[in-house]
Amino acid sequence: MAENLGLTFRSMPLLALALIAPIALIFLVARERHRLRLARRFISESLRGVSNPARALRPYLVALCLLAGAVALAGPRVGFKIMPVEEHESNRVIAIDVSESMGARDVGASRLDAAKAIAKRIVAADPGRVALLIFESRAEVVCPLTSDDDAVSELIDSIQTGEVADPGTDLGTAMIGAVRLVDSDPTQKGDIVVISDGEDQGTRLDEALRRVRDKGIAVSTIAVGSTGGSTIPRADGADLRDDNGEIVQTYAHPEVLEHVARATGGRFYANPFGEHDLDALAAAPSAKGGKKNVKIPIERFQWPLALAMVALLFGSFVNRGAE
Repeated sequence: MAENLGLTFRSMPLLALALIAPIALIFLVARERHRLRLARRFISESLRGVSNPARALRPYLVALCLLAGAVALAGPRVGFKIMPVEEHESNRVIAIDVSESMGARDVGASRLDAAKAIAKRIVAADPGRVALLIFESRAEVVCPLTSDDDAVSELIDSIQTGEVADPGTDLGTAMIGAVRLVDSDPTQKGDIVVISDGEDQGTRLDEALRRVRDKGIAVSTIAVGSTGGSTIPRADGADLRDDNGEIVQTYAHPEVLEHVARATGGRFYANPFGEHDLDALAAAPSAKGGKKNVKIPIERFQWPLALAMVALLFGSFVNRGAE
């Protein structure tokens, strides 16, 4: 019935505290009558002085104060105001390859540094929530879905090659891990962006493609690196060698990443270092936002709270009298 009148409460359980008011009223009325009986029995008429007739109202004022206070605490709401709210159609998960091959310097800097710069551009352009995942043979969540772009960018700056400590590259494992992050918010659609050199040494790519297709998740891929091959410098300046002592050559495989994008309805990019090369990705569904009008209940706790204060004030005034 209250809702039909436009009256709702933020917390109905707290409204039950209003039951204290009638209990307190019964107690205070009984106490006041007992006080009067004692005064008339043990104090002479000349010493009692002039009584205060308004004092009889004090129990009712105190009960009204308690009742109004309980109502105010429950958070009454009357009426609505229309607020425009910007909504985003989906979330986005960015998966960055941190395998040893991403340390190759065939793009003017290391592949990983280039990937980090690209990832930060995507985060800055996407107004929705973003999650960050890194992978080698195993995927590791660095940041769950969040709208704190600054925090995500700082985490991107901190990642290093070999950080997962599970050598190799498994694109399938990365995609399956990214799907779990998208599924963590079933109320919104999501897409995945994979940044890698395309070397895939795993066995789960086909399984991952089936899973993302079944869920209708688009996977956009960004290839970083040269197909001409490059060595991988180590921290001491020497080139990385295999178990036979041969210098390791790493080659980018954009065709693998292009296949992933085509199979899932995503977009493919190869070394998108130009200023506007990623504009199409920024305009993808996860970056598209819209506005809708939302009815926000108007808080009216001030009314019963003011009534409680007035009742308390008058209760203190009438609590005067020689008796």
